[in-house]
Amino acid sequence: DPRRAVIACYARLERALAAAGFPRRLAETQEEHLGRILGQLDIETGSIRRLTDLFTRAKYSQHEVDTRMKDDAIAALVEVRDELRASEAHRQEVEKSLALGTAGS
Repeated sequence: DPRRAVIACYARLERALAAAGFPRRLAETQEEHLGRILGQLDIETGSIRRLTDLFTRAKYSQHEVDTRMKDDAIAALVEVRDELRASEAHRQEVEKSLALGTAGS
């Protein structure tokens, strides 16, 4: 079922964001959560916005959710996941080089 798949992709996105230190607050809508964290994330915003929009349509709309939308949600999730991983790797490299610079002082 494409609708359920899109919703599941968004649930995985929320888990990934929480693991990266950006959990959604209980009283926040998906859009409020996105607005709060986008400025703090070191990733492109297109994929995360696209997946949030697809989720909103799948969850709250009676319009059809087709396999193209499901595939788009999966692709957006993979892109966000890869960007989060790259951002975390970059952050760790910066911390490592800062620690090495401090150790030599």
